[in-house]
Amino acid sequence: MAGDRPELEKLRREHEQALLLADRIAALAADGSESSRAQGAQLVSEYYAQELEAHLQHEEQTLFAPLLRHDKDQFALCMRLGKDHGALRAIATGIHADTPADDLDAFARILRDHTRLEDEEFLPLVASLFTPEELEAVVNFTPLPTAATSSGNGR
Repeated sequence: MAGDRPELEKLRREHEQALLLADRIAALAADGSESSRAQGAQLVSEYYAQELEAHLQHEEQTLFAPLLRHDKDQFALCMRLGKDHGALRAIATGIHADTPADDLDAFARILRDHTRLEDEEFLPLVASLFTPEELEAVVNFTPLPTAATSSGNGR
């Protein structure tokens, strides 16, 4: 498991929180009431702005390319994970207070399935194949500014 490598501990903790959040969002979607949908939308928006986008960048910039340098046969896995990242971003950035319960449920399902795939297949590969330098890049990652975190001055 990813926890076997101390360099991947931060990602493992983020994944634990993601699974808890996915369950919470799925429960709100299942309730389906207007207030539950609004609460679910708020959770998704806050999670995306405060944590998810940086987490996705972390994986994309420090894990995907090095893994493919080690094992090109993992291209399909990286493509699947990248597609999931795109779907999570699309839903999270389009979410609003009256988002349909189906969209919330889709976000929760994708987040849960994606996180489990990473924990069960992707991170164990990373842990077994990465060099100390590649793992150091994982530890020292700094996300790029996004619209949610940048100052907005365009420079």
